[in-house]
This record gives sequence, C-alpha cells and structure tokens, in this order.
Amino acid sequence: MIVCSCNIISDHDIRDAVVATDDALFSPAQVYDCLGCTVRCGRCSQSVRRIIDELPPRDMRCTKHPNSLPASSSPGAI
Repeated sequence: MIVCSCNIISDHDIRDAVVATDDALFSPAQVYDCLGCTVRCGRCSQSVRRIIDELPPRDMRCTKHPNSLPASSSPGAI
C-alpha cells in the first residue's frame, strides 16, 4: 500500500528500510532520509510512525555492553 503519495513510498519500502539499516530509525524523517528523500506535505508522518512502532525490536542487545548476547541467548537461559 502506498503510504506517501508525494514520494511514492509503500509500507513495504518503509519496513524494508527500518529492517535493513544498521542504525535504529525512530522517526519518519530518519526513515525518509534512509530512503533518500524528505517528508514533503507531512500527511504520511503518522502512518510512518505507526509502521515503525509496529515492528518488533531489531535486537535485544544491551547498548551499554555491545558485545553482550541477547537475553534469550545467554548461557543458562531457557
């Protein structure tokens, strides 16, 4: 489904951008930057935000210890 008619961006494009990037994308502006465009009229911003929020967390790693394992992968976890 087309979410942004100004830039012709679909919900799949947004999900793919959020999942594919190494950086966490938290705002519509960051998603648009990753896709190589900018927010124009802004009508899509709430839809983009909703898509970002609906995606599961990319990684459960502790940000203070980048080499730590996700909680579900730690030794002794069931």
